[in-house]
Amino acid sequence: MPSDSRTLQVPGYHVVRHLGNGAGSVIYEVRSRKTSQRFALKRIVKRTPRDVRFFHQALNEYHVAQDLDHDAIRKIHRVRKVRLLFRVRELQMFMEICPGQTLQDHRPKAMGDIVHIFTRVAEAMAHMNSQGWVHADLKPNNILAGPDGTVKIIDFGQSCRIGKIKDRIQGTPDYIAPEQVKRKPLDARTDVFNYGATLYWVLTAKPIPTILPKQDQVTLKADLQLAPPEQVNPQVPPALSKLVMDCVELLPDRRPQNMDAVVSRLGLVRRAMARHDGPGS
Repeated sequence: MPSDSRTLQVPGYHVVRHLGNGAGSVIYEVRSRKTSQRFALKRIVKRTPRDVRFFHQALNEYHVAQDLDHDAIRKIHRVRKVRLLFRVRELQMFMEICPGQTLQDHRPKAMGDIVHIFTRVAEAMAHMNSQGWVHADLKPNNILAGPDGTVKIIDFGQSCRIGKIKDRIQGTPDYIAPEQVKRKPLDARTDVFNYGATLYWVLTAKPIPTILPKQDQVTLKADLQLAPPEQVNPQVPPALSKLVMDCVELLPDRRPQNMDAVVSRLGLVRRAMARHDGPGS
């Protein structure tokens, strides 16, 4: 989708620059002419009938975000509908502007940074789940990390209520949980799986095998064998490696049952790392 930051007009705002592209959307930095407050503006334009799904995802994202209040979750302030001949032609969603890069674009290497980022992610996900929502698409591209240590979870387009059975398979192949592929009820343990798959990729630069068939090939159980992160990257502490492997168990009952349990185990990892590094490190 082309960027048109030089010609785009947003009433009451100055379009500063193009920030990036998303699924069916273009994102800009805009500044309020009245208050000078900056926002990230997600613009979704209906060009073909198929683009309606991007409208639905954006409105879902806005609706979910109104229930959430955590400093590691991107805030969404409002949605503006642009009409042409009484039909909604585009949506403009005004979001918190978040400095930093996605983990997909900038994969952290230092183990302390990784544990910090994923502790914040787990805390934010615990809040989201406590409000009755499943993110359902946690992945490196949906986590922003700033140079000052700030962390933001973004993109709630596929989020749903706990217990939801979706009409079709939704998720990202390298991070999708088995219950998403089998279209079973989703809950906090679904986010735990997505989280574990994301953390595995950050630690190893390798995706986990999932049960979602790729290129029309049948996925066999033998294809799902996974080397623990510590075997791929010797810098990974054993306790962190074990946590990841527990998170990506195929059966939900064998995973940590909620993000609070993940946060607790990450605390143990941090303390073990501190003892290993010694005073003053």
